Amino acid sequence: MNKRRQWLHDLVEAADRMLWGSLVAVYRKCGKPTCHCATGEKHGPVWYLSSRDEGRTRMWFVPSAQLEAARQGVKAFHRYRERGQRLAAENLAQLKRERARGRRGR
Repeated sequence: MNKRRQWLHDLVEAADRMLWGSLVAVYRKCGKPTCHCATGEKHGPVWYLSSRDEGRTRMWFVPSAQLEAARQGVKAFHRYRERGQRLAAENLAQLKRERARGRRGR
């Protein structure tokens, strides 16, 4: 299987689990004055998916039971973007080669 077909195959495989954004660990104080978090270590981590939506950064809570799936989804999107940029660079190089051949042939 050539590179482009492999890339498309990988894209289709990853499409169902892709997530655009970053996972963010948040640590917070609960607000109780007698809790250990009032003077020291905060509660957490609690995980959120941070992503742009309608021009704003949004944070979506990720339950611990879905954390690994969210990690895999973010990783799948990063691979997709990286491969897409590589494919676009290859397409540009091909276009330049074809253009240069066309000039020499005149």
